[in-house]
Amino acid sequence: MKHLVTLLFVAIGYLLAPIGNAQGSLQFNQAIVLSTTNNNSILLGTVPANKVWKLVGYGTSADGYTACNFSLDGSNVWIRTGGVYHGGSNYRYMVETANLWLPAGSTVYALACSGYNRWINVIEFNIVP
Repeated sequence: MKHLVTLLFVAIGYLLAPIGNAQGSLQFNQAIVLSTTNNNSILLGTVPANKVWKLVGYGTSADGYTACNFSLDGSNVWIRTGGVYHGGSNYRYMVETANLWLPAGSTVYALACSGYNRWINVIEFNIVP
């Protein structure tokens, strides 16, 4: 009986193994710096198909009174850099970026910011089946 139960668990594990491996794995592709000094809102980049981006840093050359913002997929402020936020509502603010992953098709915008340099550093990974 003990061997029959063990055999049953092994058989079920073998049948379910493809389900557990369905996500694939990641392989380093390249490090990317997305940057602009454009005064207007501008698309910095789009995550290519079969890739993911991990955000590893961001910044601006703006002084303490000017805030420069980034947007994910063109909706609301995603990351605020530079000056102190003084009002407004309906914004989602990114505070912790250590584990931010962007899937394929995601877009990153630098929002209008008086000519200051803004940048986002990402690491791009290939999705390996």
